[in-house]
Amino acid sequence: MTGAGSGIGRVIAHRFIELGAYVVGIGRTADHLEETRRTSADPTMFEWITCNVRDQSQVSETITSIGEKGGLDLLVNCAGGQFIAPATAITPNGWRSVHELNLDAIFWTCSAAYPYLAHSGRGAIVNIVLSGVERGSMGMAHSVSARAGVVGLTRTLAQEWGPKRIRVNCVGPGLVITTKFQEYSDASVVDRIVIETPMGRPTEADEVAELIAYLSCDASVMITGQLLQIDGGASLSHGLHMLGDPVE
Repeated sequence: MTGAGSGIGRVIAHRFIELGAYVVGIGRTADHLEETRRTSADPTMFEWITCNVRDQSQVSETITSIGEKGGLDLLVNCAGGQFIAPATAITPNGWRSVHELNLDAIFWTCSAAYPYLAHSGRGAIVNIVLSGVERGSMGMAHSVSARAGVVGLTRTLAQEWGPKRIRVNCVGPGLVITTKFQEYSDASVVDRIVIETPMGRPTEADEVAELIAYLSCDASVMITGQLLQIDGGASLSHGLHMLGDPVE
């Protein structure tokens, strides 16, 4: 899985280890990945590889090494990120960087994993996006457009790869208050989103992990090509807008 060094990715890795899975975590920072391993229920069930998922050649080499060593049953694409800015303030480099991380990298990992997932006969891919991508999110034009692309990619791969018994789904978390999220968000925005969420609270990272665990097991064998939103109904209400008001 990508993005295993922190935030939601670390929680997902820990949950799979608790369930008895052997997890290979991919991330940019060795110290963060080692912390995931050290704090897991069974450190012997986790290994890590540093990789820049924006780099197609690195991704191909990394996924190939994992597949050749022990096969591959599940790919979780959790690496992602963005900054908050009105569309008029997003530079070409900023746009490109966010799309490379949140869309291009997912295509690279899925493509590299395909032969190993097909060989397993029960392969699954879960791509983590955002809730409410179909309605937009003010302040995140770059991220929402990339994540919407992932939803389209997911549905396309589900159709093309279904005959190989590979299931491909998206999970769209609502507001998950991770350390990284707190670094680029405003407390007043967080408070507003919580108030406007029907369930009245943020989504917990361990709740996201449980949904992904379900999508990886035989109980979900007929679920593919779907976007499952775990957001307390936020996407039915005002949505995950990171700006309070429209910007001219």
